[in-house]
Amino acid sequence: MAVADATELGGVRAWVSWLIASLCLLIQFVVQLQPSAMIGELESAFDLDANALGQLTAAYFVTYLILQVPVGWLLDHVGPRVVLGISMVLTLGGLVWFGYAESLGWATAARVGLGIAGAPAFPAAALTAARWFPARRFALMMGLTEAFTLLGGVFVDLALPQIQKLLGRGSSGLVLGGAAGVMALACFFGLRNAPQSNKEQSQPDQRNPQDSGSILKTVLNARLWIAAIHGGLFFGVVAAFGGLWAAPFLRARLEVSETSAVGLLSILFFAGAVGAPFLGLMSARRSWRLPVLCIASVVCASVSTALIYMPGPMILIVILLGLAGFVAGAFAVDLAVVRDSVAQSRRGLAMGIANLVFGIIGGPLLLVLIGAELNAQSESGGLSPMSASLDQIRFALVWFVAAMVLLVPLGFSLWYLVHRADQRMSREIE
Repeated sequence: MAVADATELGGVRAWVSWLIASLCLLIQFVVQLQPSAMIGELESAFDLDANALGQLTAAYFVTYLILQVPVGWLLDHVGPRVVLGISMVLTLGGLVWFGYAESLGWATAARVGLGIAGAPAFPAAALTAARWFPARRFALMMGLTEAFTLLGGVFVDLALPQIQKLLGRGSSGLVLGGAAGVMALACFFGLRNAPQSNKEQSQPDQRNPQDSGSILKTVLNARLWIAAIHGGLFFGVVAAFGGLWAAPFLRARLEVSETSAVGLLSILFFAGAVGAPFLGLMSARRSWRLPVLCIASVVCASVSTALIYMPGPMILIVILLGLAGFVAGAFAVDLAVVRDSVAQSRRGLAMGIANLVFGIIGGPLLLVLIGAELNAQSESGGLSPMSASLDQIRFALVWFVAAMVLLVPLGFSLWYLVHRADQRMSREIE
């Protein structure tokens, strides 16, 4: 069987390469969310208020985001195998560093270093899916990849707190670092950059004849940027809300312990792990992607608003939490729009740009805005998130709700841009 045909069917090498890249992304997401599982310990160890905790969590994103575009370019030229392998080695060292940091300065520096280490994970996983699987399967494969990512959130909420209670912050870093070391070996010996012969890679993209594949055209592509911003808002559900601020909200809203709140939060990530591949499957046809995105946008805006402000029993909150996670998986569909909008030779760069925007919006922007708003409500200028009242947290989460409402106009704007580009493409083909 020819290699191109094996790729179409999803041959063994395709699935092995995808699995390794996805597991590396899972580890990266665990590292990204790690502080949310140790809020109390970090507050005690470094005497943190809400603003400082948000800044410590967001420190990861500083270098992570800065490196997205150059890492995307590097992946296009070097390939995922070596880049991801080195990434996992650096992650091992960064986890040990953060685990044994004795001051806030060293802990922040470790998080910055972990951002460098984790930068290639997402664009490498996306590029692996784009190279090894056909276009009609890309949305599904990215949905499955994001399911791995969100299962990392389940691990952070359910397993990581127990590991840290049992072993402490330092030893838990060694455990996670050991997993990163195993994945480094898997990258070097099991991951393949691309099929040996791939017709899709060597031919121009007939659906985007106007796209020459130049770096400038990729960077200035309006559809890429709108899809990336739209996906970044969806990503904020799991990165900013689920990654930090949902735990204090659930503690105050349901009047439960911090451990119970973090445990309930796993529902958000588990639902996202189901929603991402399901929405990707629903978007297998290119013509279905924008309707799916717009419907998901309306649902996410409505559910998020109800989750934060609607009164009701615990079962209602759990249902809304699950629905929010499920539709947040639509950011995998935004990635399919990004893929369709650029030439094959620039997809690593495009995925790097998309993840840059994802990270800025879902990471430091919402994290810091919510933390600063929460701190501003304290007369002393500092407020512990786990001691804040429900009204204080709800007031601060207005930034999160506003971001989710913004999904709706952006989704329909993206639909218009893609429709206009398709019409222009049809005229050029004729």
